[in-house]
Amino acid sequence: MEKLEAVQKVLRFSTPIREWCEADHSVYFDDFDEQNVNDYNSGGYGDLADEIIERGIEENFLEEDEVE
Repeated sequence: MEKLEAVQKVLRFSTPIREWCEADHSVYFDDFDEQNVNDYNSGGYGDLADEIIERGIEENFLEEDEVE
């Protein structure tokens, strides 16, 4: 599964993670795209995408080896 797909899956199925992302970071489901999930520079969402994936694994929405 590509990184964008993993982020979208977690945000779609985990209300607590989605609400955390929206409330703490003002970033919403539709804000993520193929480029910014891999962008670790200012204005990119690479670090946030990694955190969403990590939380998704902790909540069993993803398997560790499921994400490319």
